[in-house]
Amino acid sequence: MTLSLYTDGITESYNSAEEQFGEQRLIEALQRHREASSQAVLASIVDEVQRFNPHEQHDDITLIIAKHRGN
Repeated sequence: MTLSLYTDGITESYNSAEEQFGEQRLIEALQRHREASSQAVLASIVDEVQRFNPHEQHDDITLIIAKHRGN
């Protein structure tokens, strides 16, 4: 099980076409990286957001990933 907490700096990051990264892209990224460690998921998603919007970020990017590995 994975818990993801994020600020709007991730979902409201705009690319040059004025498209938002959005919740759907975030969900898809979380699904793609679900088997990775929390640190790897975090790094991958921040990298995806920065590639989506290579310009200066106008809002903070805050992302917390917590995984439960027990029974």
